[in-house]
Amino acid sequence: MYIQIGGIFRNQTMNDNEPKGALLLFSGVIALCVAFVHGRAVINGKFHGAIDAKELEVQTDGVVTGTTQAAAISVAGQLNDSVHATKTLVIGSTGQVSGDISYGTLEISKGGEILGKMKQL
Repeated sequence: MYIQIGGIFRNQTMNDNEPKGALLLFSGVIALCVAFVHGRAVINGKFHGAIDAKELEVQTDGVVTGTTQAAAISVAGQLNDSVHATKTLVIGSTGQVSGDISYGTLEISKGGEILGKMKQL
């Protein structure tokens, strides 16, 4: 894996179709940091810290712990602590969200879990 200045994390098997300003964290990778992402953040590894993105996607193997803020958040993995979705929070059938949660609209698929203090904006 390598890091490209400008906030794109990628490995050698990724194509270059992802727009600049994206963060891609693959399975098996652990990141401890603060990330300001102008576009989409896709997490399939472990992220500890804070993410502020336009869109956040936590994939099946993804675990995010810390403060997250995005207009649109979709979760198929785990998202913990402080979660702020200014527009939509979508929890898939394998998704788990816990902590202090705020959202514009909320969608939970059968099997998805949400636990904590919730507030609709």
